[in-house]
Amino acid sequence: MGRWSYSNRWTVEDSKKITTKFLKTHKYFEGGEVRWGSLQWTRNGQANGNISINVSMIEGDEHIQFMYTQTDRQSGEKTELDYKARIVSTACNYGGKRWWFVCPLVVNGRTCNRRVGVLYLASGKYFGCRHCHSLTYTSCKENHKFDSMFRKMGVSPKMAKEIFK
Repeated sequence: MGRWSYSNRWTVEDSKKITTKFLKTHKYFEGGEVRWGSLQWTRNGQANGNISINVSMIEGDEHIQFMYTQTDRQSGEKTELDYKARIVSTACNYGGKRWWFVCPLVVNGRTCNRRVGVLYLASGKYFGCRHCHSLTYTSCKENHKFDSMFRKMGVSPKMAKEIFK
């Protein structure tokens, strides 16, 4: 799924995502009530995923609820998923609020609880932060894609950067 041969890590660009910016733009954070909606992702003009969401802005119970079906690529087994991620806010310096997701994933037996503006759905079943999914950026992977070739030529990657400036 768009991964390069020189790295086995997924990238944020290859993952489905939902942002607080999108929710704010589409007025999900207004009114102190529950709002329902759906999201659809496309790749090359073809739909490749959709989910239903409900965003509760009732004071004291702010959360986003994800509802979707995940299909295992090898077995074809379908799993119905329905879970929540908390939403919190921080005050801005010149008034207003900034909204954040609280990462709901559990990694190595510990709940992440990281405050993030973007939740990703990568190789796993659940939305979580890029740290929990161990995601990188395409630009980071491309920065080192020729390092092994330079090493085979007997040139250190650092020296190669100086040569090709």
